[in-house]
Amino acid sequence: MPKEFDMVKYQKMFVTEAREALRVMNEAMLELEKNPDNKELVDQIFRSCHSIKGMAGMMNQTVITNLSHALEDVLSSVREETLTPTDDVAECIFKAMDALEAMVGSFESSSQVQDNPQLIEELKAVLAKPAPVKKEKGTKSKKEKASASKPDTTSISIKLGKRCALPSARAVVILKELSKTSTVLSTNPNEDEIEKENMFEELMVVVEPGNKLQEALQRVLAMADVEEMYLGASDEPREKWQKMAKQDKVVGPVASETALPQTVRVGMDKLDDLLDNVGELVIGRSRLLEKASVRDDHELQEISSLIDKLTVDIQSRVLGIRMIPLDVVMSRFPRMVRDIAKNEGKDVELVVEGGSIELDRTVVDKITEPMMHLLRNCVDHGIEPADDRLRSGKRAKGLIRIVASKQQDHVLIEVSDDGKGIDLDTVRQSAVAKGLMTQEQAQEALGRDLIDLLFRPGFSTSSKVTEVSGRGVGLDVVKRNVEELGGSVMVNTAKGAGTTFSLWLPFTLAIIDAMLIGIETQTYAVPMGTIVESHRFGAEEIKTIRSRDVVQLRGEILPLISMRDFFGIERVDRSEGINTLIVQSRDRRAALEVDELVGHHQIVVKSLDRRLRKVKGISGGTILGSGKIALIIDVESILGG
Repeated sequence: MPKEFDMVKYQKMFVTEAREALRVMNEAMLELEKNPDNKELVDQIFRSCHSIKGMAGMMNQTVITNLSHALEDVLSSVREETLTPTDDVAECIFKAMDALEAMVGSFESSSQVQDNPQLIEELKAVLAKPAPVKKEKGTKSKKEKASASKPDTTSISIKLGKRCALPSARAVVILKELSKTSTVLSTNPNEDEIEKENMFEELMVVVEPGNKLQEALQRVLAMADVEEMYLGASDEPREKWQKMAKQDKVVGPVASETALPQTVRVGMDKLDDLLDNVGELVIGRSRLLEKASVRDDHELQEISSLIDKLTVDIQSRVLGIRMIPLDVVMSRFPRMVRDIAKNEGKDVELVVEGGSIELDRTVVDKITEPMMHLLRNCVDHGIEPADDRLRSGKRAKGLIRIVASKQQDHVLIEVSDDGKGIDLDTVRQSAVAKGLMTQEQAQEALGRDLIDLLFRPGFSTSSKVTEVSGRGVGLDVVKRNVEELGGSVMVNTAKGAGTTFSLWLPFTLAIIDAMLIGIETQTYAVPMGTIVESHRFGAEEIKTIRSRDVVQLRGEILPLISMRDFFGIERVDRSEGINTLIVQSRDRRAALEVDELVGHHQIVVKSLDRRLRKVKGISGGTILGSGKIALIIDVESILGG
């Protein structure tokens, strides 16, 4: 088998595993800065770096291997307590992790990775000039620790099958699995021999066992190419080692826990294709149900009912597969906030809540950039320098919060800071200076109008352009991306008390529940998440206040919006009463007057052509069971959002 073929075959796996390892390293390193004495975090970072080094060696990526090795040396010194992971040492480690991430990205796109000898020299310089650290009495070097703990180490012999085509690759996977729960002290063959892809049938590993070593051993035994395993204390003769054959089963909680993590990685393009097919299946289901309902054929109705049930189940499962937790996005923000705050000379704490809430993968991908812009805005424009905060009676460290919560059929993500808030007078001055308003218009403008200016392309209140802000592209991107998802943005601010950006987002963009309504000869769809109830009002219940039609429902005065008026269609006689849908968007409610309420349906959302996306009142379209097209009503824009 040609080597190049193997490289292509395992390239995606390497990129995915390396990025996951780097994510773990970043999160652990951020915690380590706060708790530099936490040895478990150091071990976690070291193991992840070691995994990247081993995998890169298997992929013949010498550049990544060399940088990982240099970083590993620094981390080893941190483990031995000859270096403290703060200040310059921490910065160098972060810099190396960023370089590794860039190298992995280059390898994914072109397989050509640029060397970074300067960074390797910086890592060596950190080792050459270690920060003075006082070692407590009884603190031992790595070799002393190894010798002192030798009776507590475990030796493992793993025999591979004779048909194992890539023993080195299998060895790297095994070592990575073992390193998740224990500290790997040595291997035979050693790392260099494994990286050279020498053939072998037995892998010897000496570990300092962790609490869940047995679980890791069971996962190793379940791997392909692993035939049997022997293990025992390192100071015992091999004859006394315990044999763990592949057919052995562990009773109790270990067996049940090891059976759980059965996962398969699938490309998003395949899931998108599957979802498209499910969408067509939903449309076909609707057509079948419509035909069956008008025919006196019991067997056809029974079959259509079965197809309906199966389609709903398949649709639910496919949408569930596409749903991922917000943590996927939020996990990268602490590092970003830390770096920006450090460059700005500010002390900032980031608190994240609600990361377990799941959204469609498309939504999660689309909000990543807006969230980054909002956090940059919070650090740069919102949070004040420590001295200013202390003079204002605040604590020196600024606080930024990201809170996600479920709100009916939407997710609300709030990004807030306890900084200085938005100075509306500064916004007025910028608007006048940029020619967007006259001096008189600026003085008369309401707060909401001024805040809307912040979302205009090119508008910025910053007096200078920096790497973080000043070009007026941040909030523009936020609004555009969120609105493309069918969501909306709200801003609440108070001078001296901080600012909160609220993002309202749909859970999924693919298939939604909707109420079909009739207006003239056209059918429209209203998302069920915006509907409170339906109600029929008599002609005498329609009143006029300030030249606007209103109705009263259980003591609440609601604006009455005629959909015929909205679409420019001639009104019908109201003498016999009207059909309405009571709809709500955020804190606004109204009654939409419609000709007919057709019924509840599940619809497949189809996006509009780019030229039609600015049409007020319409957010998309769908294909009905009859084959006709129905436009989807955008309640948010109709209510004046």
